[in-house]
Amino acid sequence: MFATKTLFEKTLLHHLLQEFQVRYRFKYVLPKIHEIMLEGLKFDVSGLSTKIRNRLLSGAYESHEKKMCCDYLSPSDSVLEIGGAIGFIGLLCQKKLGIKNYACFEANPKTYEILKRNYELNGVTPRVWNMALAHADGHVDLEVGSDFWENSICYDNAAKNGVKTVRVPAGTLDTLLGMVGNKVNTLIIDIEGAEQFIDFQRIPEEISKIIIELHPGVMGQEVMYNIVATLIGLGFRVAREENDTFVFLRK
Repeated sequence: MFATKTLFEKTLLHHLLQEFQVRYRFKYVLPKIHEIMLEGLKFDVSGLSTKIRNRLLSGAYESHEKKMCCDYLSPSDSVLEIGGAIGFIGLLCQKKLGIKNYACFEANPKTYEILKRNYELNGVTPRVWNMALAHADGHVDLEVGSDFWENSICYDNAAKNGVKTVRVPAGTLDTLLGMVGNKVNTLIIDIEGAEQFIDFQRIPEEISKIIIELHPGVMGQEVMYNIVATLIGLGFRVAREENDTFVFLRK
């Protein structure tokens, strides 16, 4: 009986200590970190939440996409990234993998400015547009009340009055490809459910690599499987799949 009580007390003390360390880190340590290094690259995190700073420092941020880019992309690829976020994947591809032809789109105006700042910190001139991918050209309302990795044009319209949004330019995949100008053979897509608006049947023949995070929680499992089936029908194969992030390849 005494030994059990002692074990309980030790376990409780351990949990209390862990909780204190976490609280201390988020209240006193993370707010003071304004710039970090990831994969040898500099990132300005002064405008990001402590939650994002912690995720970045843990090494878990975009871990699947990072590995997939390193394993399947080469310096000769011409890449269009849709959903550039803070620039991590773009800088990794250009500075670490040596890809010269790289363009990206980021919908959130605030995140777009952070991306440009991070490119500047790493001596890279970005080819980036502040624009969302959508089902038609024009403008859309982007949800911006959460952390940048949750920003989406897909949300419950019934609750729209309670959602913080900003109106941003939008275009179809055809439009975005046309703005890039040069031919693209690789797509990297992470747009929080808006991938459901891509007409995959219109993907140019020269595109042979797609790294895409699908979001069944936003668009439903059926829509996700339809996207996978459509790409397979177009001659792509699933080279890798991890946590709803896919690599599609075709000859």
